[in-house]
Order: sequence, then structure tokens, then C-alpha cells
Amino acid sequence: MLPSKMTFQALFLSLLCVVLGEPNVITHTEHVKVNEGNAATLRCTLTEPGDVLQVTWQKDSEKKHTNIATYSTMLGFKIHDPYQDRMNFTSLVLNDTSITFWSASLDDTGCYICLFNVFPYGSISGRTCLSVFGLSASVHYNISKGHLIAICNAVGFPEPTISWNNLFNYIPTQEKVRHTNGVMSITSKLEISDSQSISKQDLTCRVSNKNEEMELPIKIKNEQGFSFLGLVIALGILLVIVVLILITLSWRKRICKRTHGGESRPMF
Repeated sequence: MLPSKMTFQALFLSLLCVVLGEPNVITHTEHVKVNEGNAATLRCTLTEPGDVLQVTWQKDSEKKHTNIATYSTMLGFKIHDPYQDRMNFTSLVLNDTSITFWSASLDDTGCYICLFNVFPYGSISGRTCLSVFGLSASVHYNISKGHLIAICNAVGFPEPTISWNNLFNYIPTQEKVRHTNGVMSITSKLEISDSQSISKQDLTCRVSNKNEEMELPIKIKNEQGFSFLGLVIALGILLVIVVLILITLSWRKRICKRTHGGESRPMF
């Protein structure tokens, strides 16, 4: 039985790959490190020129590889959601590709795969990683019947820590979540049964990691003072309204008396 035409093509391509040797991918920077908000560029290059049909960039994760950008001569380039308006190709050379995040965020931390579709070799890939150093935090609280609950949230890379400046022997509870890209989220919850015990000083949440520090104060005294001032102003306005009403009634009463007095005066 004679081999088919497809078999001859497969044998030819296999022989060609053996003779020429499969090109490799160079990642110019295996691990890019930037501060949050700065631009970050990832670049991959084939060691030997080849007939590249398409280049695809993927975000590497534990569960799957997600396409974030593709480029080919025939179809042009496409940036996939949610990366639109956040990044773009900065090199449209098929065998020397690069993408740039204009303002890198903590969510961009992770590893990326550059995938070359090369004839006749098929898919050839490289891998580079991006670490975005940053820290963000927020604090909010609630007071109900003298019981205060303050919650401080921090998200950062490297791992942040949270502490409170309280001197009331209250121990906060903490929850930590490490995301797949290495970014850490921490929630610290502080409960104080007697909120009046901190009325004379501010409560502060301190958040820090190896690169940054920040303080988030809770100005409970100022907010109480604002409420008292608002009450005083409201009472003052109400008092002015009452006085104006009394003056108006008194003025109308005098006019009525004068009018009735003039009508009852006898005519000569």
C-alpha cells in the first residue's frame, strides 16, 4: 500500500524540523519588577527567524491560560478584556514581540506566556513574570449603643501588616487571603465595647510592607464634635424662627388694635 500525500507532507515537515532545528524563545527579562502605577514592558524574541503566523500573549494561572493579546499580519492586533485601554503591543514584529502595561496594578502581578505560532514547527512558547510592588488600604467603623467596630483592609505586594495604636487591651482579629499571583489581602477587625474610652484620642490603623507605610486615623472625637455643633446650629435656627413668629404675631396684633380703635371713634 502506497503512503498517502498527507503522510509524505508530515514526513517532509518532520525531516525539515530535524535538519533546521527548532528555534527557541528568549525572554529578555525573566522577571520584571516595577512599582504600582509605573509602566512595565514584557518582551520575547525567537532565537532564529521563522515564518511566524501569529503571536499570542497569555496570563498564566494555576487553572488556565487566559489570552490577553493577539497579533497577526492578516488580522492585526487585538487586546482582550479587561486589558483594553490598559496595555498594548509596543512591537509588532512577529518574531520579536513586546507588550506594555501603561500603569501597572497589583492585579497585573503574575507570569505571562508569549506564544509563537511558527510554520512548520507549530507553537513555541516562552515565559516571563511581572511583580508589581504596591500597597492600598482603607478603614471604616461603626458605633452602635457605645459599641465600636473598626475594620481596616490592606492589599499589597510584598505582604503587608496591620497594627492599631490602641491602648485599651483589645486584641483585633485578622483574616489573610493569598491570591494566586502572590498578592496578599488582610482584614483586621477591632471591637471596643466602650467607645467613650477613646473619645479623647484618635484611633489609627497602621499599614506597612517592605516598601511603604501609611496611617489611617479614625477621628471619632471630631465627628462627635461635628454632630454637637450641628445640633447647636439647628437649635439656634429654630430659636430665630420662633422669635420671628412672635414678632410677627405681636406686630399684627398692634395693627388690629389700631384699626379697631379708629373704627370705634365717635364722629362730631
